[in-house]
Amino acid sequence: MKSLAIFLALVPFWTNSQTDTLVVEIIYGSKPKSVDERYWFGGKLGGHIGLTIGKDSVMHFVPGGRVAATNINSDTGRYLISSKKQFYRTFYCDTTKTCRIFIPVTPVQKQQLLKSALPFLKEGPYPYAFFGMRCAAACYHLLSFADVTKDRSKSAMTWKFFYPRKLRKFLFKEAEAKEWKITTTPGSSKRKWDHD
Repeated sequence: MKSLAIFLALVPFWTNSQTDTLVVEIIYGSKPKSVDERYWFGGKLGGHIGLTIGKDSVMHFVPGGRVAATNINSDTGRYLISSKKQFYRTFYCDTTKTCRIFIPVTPVQKQQLLKSALPFLKEGPYPYAFFGMRCAAACYHLLSFADVTKDRSKSAMTWKFFYPRKLRKFLFKEAEAKEWKITTTPGSSKRKWDHD
């Protein structure tokens, strides 16, 4: 409920902006180089993706309980709103390799996104499963509400954006074609990071 209250409090600020920007926040997957580093879910193909929809509000999709191979045996996932600091501490690593993709949108596009995403904060719309919707496909789903990406079925989103690198590469192509700004940060030298 706290996330919902923050979300509702920020809506007037968002709707009064003349221009808006959505920022795709990406933590690269990695694996440890030494025994004192943690193993992350997914290893190098893992990582995490969220979407900044307010000044310090990152919306992202996480497990809501049991994560199995299929939707049938998995619990419903949860959309959360976290601060940027909380989001970038997902794996408890001080120095992560990151990428931020800045997508300009109109206030109408952002309002469409907010209106469509609001129910997701109350109740997750689908299970979080290994062969199902996870953070990358879920972020694509949010972008489609703002007409940044085209509508796809859940199964199409699942297979097209099965893990973060798939969505990252797709968005890099879009950024190049549409001149979106991209910023990156290197990660800790104690870990082996995913590549583009």
